[in-house]
Amino acid sequence: MKKWILGIYRRRSFDEKIEEESNSVVNQKKLIDDYLVDKNDIIIYKDYVDDGYTGTDFNRPGYKKMLNDIKKKKINGVIVKDLSRLGRNYIEVGNFIDEIVPEYGLRFISVNDNVDSFKNPNMMDSLEIPFKNLMNESYSKDSSKKMRSSLKASKKSGNFIGKTAPFGYLKDPDDVHKLIIDKDAAKIVKKIFDLALKGKSKQEIVEELTNNNILTPSVYLKEKHNIKVSRISHKWNTKMLDTILQNKTYIGTLVQCKRTRISHKTHNMVRVAEDEWIISEERHNAIIKEEVFYQVQDILYNRNVKVNKDGKFYKYTGFVKCSECGANLYRRVKTKNKRKKVFYYCSTYINTKQCNKHYIQEKELDEIVLKSLNQHIGLVSDVGKKIDDVVSFSRTEYNAELKRIRISEIEKELEKYQSLLNELVKDYKCDFISQEDYDDFKQKYLYEINKLNMEKEDLKINKINSYNLEWLDNFKKIEKIEIIDRNVVDSFIENIFVDDEKGVDIIFRYNDQYKFVKGYLKSQNNVV
Repeated sequence: MKKWILGIYRRRSFDEKIEEESNSVVNQKKLIDDYLVDKNDIIIYKDYVDDGYTGTDFNRPGYKKMLNDIKKKKINGVIVKDLSRLGRNYIEVGNFIDEIVPEYGLRFISVNDNVDSFKNPNMMDSLEIPFKNLMNESYSKDSSKKMRSSLKASKKSGNFIGKTAPFGYLKDPDDVHKLIIDKDAAKIVKKIFDLALKGKSKQEIVEELTNNNILTPSVYLKEKHNIKVSRISHKWNTKMLDTILQNKTYIGTLVQCKRTRISHKTHNMVRVAEDEWIISEERHNAIIKEEVFYQVQDILYNRNVKVNKDGKFYKYTGFVKCSECGANLYRRVKTKNKRKKVFYYCSTYINTKQCNKHYIQEKELDEIVLKSLNQHIGLVSDVGKKIDDVVSFSRTEYNAELKRIRISEIEKELEKYQSLLNELVKDYKCDFISQEDYDDFKQKYLYEINKLNMEKEDLKINKINSYNLEWLDNFKKIEKIEIIDRNVVDSFIENIFVDDEKGVDIIFRYNDQYKFVKGYLKSQNNVV
């Protein structure tokens, strides 16, 4: 009699921990043990468990260990309580049954489904298994939808929904949806805001915290409260500071639903439009006074008020960025033979060496910006004169015409995405693409369609009024700029990108409005 060396596979998702005790990993083991009582031809090699893992993807540690043991031929069979324990992804479960089982000559047993590939091999080729897999995936999709709706409703009620409270707070032991202040962590938060108020740069704050041996949030949570965190960071960095300094939780406000999953089958997260965030004010005690919080935002994140140690503006601070990684370029002063030269370097390169230098001397940058800006002012002023001739009789009519042009553009974009969506459906029906790709692309196309429809609706009800001509007045007042200073940069420039060969790409303010004006003039048969 052949001996089968089997691995037991057990899984339960986080959602099922709440809803179905019958699916607990303990009960799964009991059911499988009862089934194996009189099976003398089966030896259990190992028990593989994934407790708290979704069945919609197969990136699970227990499953991966089992698959590795299959490939190493340590086991020649797998037993599960039912097919849904293996997974709730129709394609992936089908791949395991149709490819892995026959390729490695596995004996596959699903107790509740009465499936045993050794005793009843014909069962593996029947329509029943694919149908059950499809139903399992449908269940997962429906459960995910219900769970997300329930969580969203809870967030709208002002409840905190999250695994770990923001640094400085703890979950209230009497109500896990409320936050209470963690006094020791709150002291660190207050210190960080105090240092920012004193005019310390983020890098200087990092050095201060490091030199005083102050624990990082992840280390603090692990050592002080034994809270598991996904990643332990022992060194402070500016990204950690951004997370704290820009978090409205510290003024008593909950901001939730800033990110969401693309679909129930993928854990990839996407940003949610700011107007869809769920914001609940005065939900818990504040650590930082509201006026202090917003003053810090001005000091560190509002480019209009950022100053140097002498109280003066650095002309390019916050505007010059790396064209490769998007990070700000650091300002560095070098002195040689008592002569000072100012350079800008990619901050990512300086901190981690994960990017190129992207450096440029401030003098070179001044020359490029001055020349480009004067050329741009000339072009805009010329367009301004033409637009004055065309719409001097009625700026209201101009504004209406610009909206009409934009609505026409939106309708063309809507047709494009609708066409892409129709082609996607055809490809899916013809089995040219997988279910996962279909879900991903469908979500992306629908997102773009919804965004365009919202803009179109806002234009129709005059909610958007960014097409006026007031911005042109700033350009008309300027004939030629002689020198680049902070006021000039702030007035006319949105961003400056520097590449690794000192190439400079300048994004001017009011660029969209400028394009609209040119489009309007073309529609009126004016050459621009």
